[in-house]
Amino acid sequence: MPRLPSVPAATRLQPRLRAAYPDAACALDHADPFQLVVATILSAQCTDARVNLTTPAFFARFPDAASLAAARQEEVEALIRSTGFFHNKAKNLLGLGQALMARHGGAVPSDPAALAALPGVGQKTANVVLANAFGVPALAVDTHIFRVARRLGLSKASTPEKVEADLCRIFPREDWIELHHQLIFHGRRVCDARRPDCAVCPLLDLCPTGLGKIVDPHSGVRLTPAPEGPRPSGVRGRGAPGWVASPPSFVSLGGRERPPSPGPSQAPGIPSRIVSLVPSVTELLVQWGLAARLVGRTRYCIEPKWIRNTVPMVGGTKDPDLGRIRDLAPDLVILEKDENPRSAAEALTSLGIPWLALEIRTLKEAAAELRRLGDVLGVPASGEARADSLEVRLKGRRRQGPRALVLIWRDPWMSAGPDTYLGDLLRQSGFTPIGPEGYPTLDDAALAGLAPQVLLLPTEPYRFNRRHAADLQRRFPEAAVHLVDGQALTWYLSRTEEGLDLLQGLRKSS
Repeated sequence: MPRLPSVPAATRLQPRLRAAYPDAACALDHADPFQLVVATILSAQCTDARVNLTTPAFFARFPDAASLAAARQEEVEALIRSTGFFHNKAKNLLGLGQALMARHGGAVPSDPAALAALPGVGQKTANVVLANAFGVPALAVDTHIFRVARRLGLSKASTPEKVEADLCRIFPREDWIELHHQLIFHGRRVCDARRPDCAVCPLLDLCPTGLGKIVDPHSGVRLTPAPEGPRPSGVRGRGAPGWVASPPSFVSLGGRERPPSPGPSQAPGIPSRIVSLVPSVTELLVQWGLAARLVGRTRYCIEPKWIRNTVPMVGGTKDPDLGRIRDLAPDLVILEKDENPRSAAEALTSLGIPWLALEIRTLKEAAAELRRLGDVLGVPASGEARADSLEVRLKGRRRQGPRALVLIWRDPWMSAGPDTYLGDLLRQSGFTPIGPEGYPTLDDAALAGLAPQVLLLPTEPYRFNRRHAADLQRRFPEAAVHLVDGQALTWYLSRTEEGLDLLQGLRKSS
């Protein structure tokens, strides 16, 4: 087993982290130890931003341990419902208030053992409170630190507790608090769980995962090394490091570059033989009058219907037939980073086939990608007109509406989180998207704990039907359960406006 990094190697990390994240600090708003311990309990399976939106009303009603100890569980649940798992959290918060009054005179203790023994606290929460409320050196390992530490080779441990022990051995005690915040910021802004942005990482030359020397301990795949060059001291927007391609492949991470090879019947730099691995993009190209350029599609690219008999199939979105794609000799393959695996892009690179990877998690990103596609494909007016039309619909402030959850799979349940395209589609339509970020799996208890007011069951990717809707209506008798058109909801670009129409109609009727 490789040894842990030496102290000199570790000391090279922290100056980089200080330069990249001078604003690193506790992300949970709090005014005293009591508020911090409450906020930290609420942050379990919830974003800090959501907690910060929830706590002002909570602390206005329960400013101290005495008021919390005397609270009714129903009242606590009502105030923290948006943070998820509110039944258990309310129970823990009531226990916390009562324990603080019974054992510590209403004050949060600074003794590590006493703090960790409080209801709902535990070792990780105790470390957060000790460090940020009392200045006691501690290094709580959350999901971000666990992932970043293992990718950087700072630990090979398989549990947060063991990773914490390794970090505490490597770094000086006086640096633990600062390092805790820096690693969290790095995990949130650059070292994303699904899309680590190695291309802008200030630690790349110190990271065996980003350099492709070891398999990513988080995802189990080996990342494609990002191009060499000066590393930025700060961070830029969100990207996808593993998607960085070397020539002759083509990938744009925010610019408007053009593919290198001209097609025989197009202007130089405009692709004439396109393979689309994205159903909604296939439909969009037809809408733009570019069907004649399509030479390949996946088995899920089924709209418009006539395309099934006229454009050859090249496998699925997750497992495209690379040999078939090579034989079609495309001058551009279009992918999307959530729908298609990075390995497909890497294989296209090895075959010398140019590709373009879209990234769409918000409706604003959808508008930007419409313009980019229009530019790349030589129809900028089409892209601009569609993007302008969409942006007009996004103007104005959105009020928080009913708590809505979109389920995308069954057995196990899977949902689309607030940080996904579907989450933003809900938000822009007047709903409040709920649930964990990304596309998490949920057991029955977790699903019940979310307590949605509106539950949407799209007809794809899972074929939800009326029987499923009736079953969920029995589980959530107070919720509005809707079976909805999956293509309208999930086919970004070609049907984004249709999705807005559908959800805004539901919102008006709710």
